[in-house]
Amino acid sequence: MAPVFFLILLATADLVRVFRAQIRMEMIAVQIGQIVSQCSRINAPGDTSQFWGHAERIAGGVVDVNSATGGAMIITAMSRNNATSNRLNWQIRTGNSSTNSLFGTEAAPTPTIRGRNNQAFTIPENQTLFTTEVYAIVVPWRISAGLIGTALPNTLTGVTMFLSRSPEPGRLQQRPTNSNARDCT
Repeated sequence: MAPVFFLILLATADLVRVFRAQIRMEMIAVQIGQIVSQCSRINAPGDTSQFWGHAERIAGGVVDVNSATGGAMIITAMSRNNATSNRLNWQIRTGNSSTNSLFGTEAAPTPTIRGRNNQAFTIPENQTLFTTEVYAIVVPWRISAGLIGTALPNTLTGVTMFLSRSPEPGRLQQRPTNSNARDCT
């Protein structure tokens, strides 16, 4: 009985670890999304390095969102292209470069954003929409993986969308300025 009880206890602890990591992912996406949406200008690497540092502090060692082999974080700025479509203005990212954005890339700059009932959402005129995507790879412990199997995803995701709160949201549709100055953080 003791070995079975130990395996169940281990699998439960692994489930709690994954749920805790998912909550951290969502916290990172919300907090960084709020910071970015309040910017009136963004500099890279001055401000972007601060975004990545804030994400690491929020993660608190529970998840890795800033390494080439681990997770990733992608911030995307989008605006309205015409009456019916959106335009991806720019993206900045850190971490694993093989992680794809839900909103496409700068090479394919017409993202479709879906709302409730799978209806397309068009960004309001003269606005900038920021999305923050956070990805982390969480692998079950080897001994509990046999018990849990594929019930849990290996990649956890947190995504938020915020309209810019800047008095000049159109200014943020331009790629971040190449500077070490910190204008936003």
